[in-house]
Amino acid sequence: MTDIIHIALASDRNYLPFAAITIASVAANTERKTVIHFLYEELGDNDFTVFDFLKQFPHITLQKHQISNAFFQDWPEMRWSKAAYYRLILPDLLPDLNKIVYLDCDLCVLDDIGKLYDTDFDGKSIMAVITRIKKEHICKLGISPEDYFNSGVIVFSPKQWKENNLIAKFKQCFAENLDKLKYPDQDILNLIFRKDIKILHSKWNIITSTFRNEPVVNISEEEIKTALKAPGIVHFTGSHKPWLMWKSFHHPYALTMLKYAKIAKQKKICRILSFKKLIFPTIAKPHKKLKWDRSIIDRSLF
Repeated sequence: MTDIIHIALASDRNYLPFAAITIASVAANTERKTVIHFLYEELGDNDFTVFDFLKQFPHITLQKHQISNAFFQDWPEMRWSKAAYYRLILPDLLPDLNKIVYLDCDLCVLDDIGKLYDTDFDGKSIMAVITRIKKEHICKLGISPEDYFNSGVIVFSPKQWKENNLIAKFKQCFAENLDKLKYPDQDILNLIFRKDIKILHSKWNIITSTFRNEPVVNISEEEIKTALKAPGIVHFTGSHKPWLMWKSFHHPYALTMLKYAKIAKQKKICRILSFKKLIFPTIAKPHKKLKWDRSIIDRSLF
């Protein structure tokens, strides 16, 4: 397909270097025209020089969307950063878009994002990868483990969400479940779409626990092996972020970040990752014996 790809990311000033690295990984792995919708609240012109590297990628267009407080004036009281909710207001921000991929900023795209973008909804309202979550939290929300997904990589139609008045439903869900929410935007999305999700292959959101734990409910060992051998998106969830100096590498593809940090010209991140590569030469072993080990990793992607 040749449709223009639309991707959304959100960041504050602290996460700008990592947003740049994520965008670099998208740009380097697709040749299709791609529009990056970048959502932010308080950034200045100097902040946006972090994206100057995109001049080498003429097929990538960066569109900046400043989010004002007006977008959230009639939402329930928020206990978390508003940036966590930006994906929920995309129907108001981009009401004419038929499809968009939303990405968190702590991940790298290792395959052509167009393959994910071209995936059909098959009548569902959202596409995402099932994730591991603690049993007590699942029970509190009243969601089945086989339905709970990670919101760091989602595909949906802002136009359809707008037509179905989803933002009003998000607000109502938020207000009614405030005492149950642990991962605010993710929990809200799961509560709304628990039976209206197309489950994507695990390769499109390999979180840290994918390598370190048994597969989640209804995900086969073969699917996990396939994902780990040929990842599409690697997502550095948890406390062992690749860029944290004295944290060992827990994600099997943590060092792919170095490749894209170089493209994004993030020198500080490059120095940290290069140093860590010396003191942590291998990925930390999982605590339990699994049907795969570190030999499954495709090091050509580093």
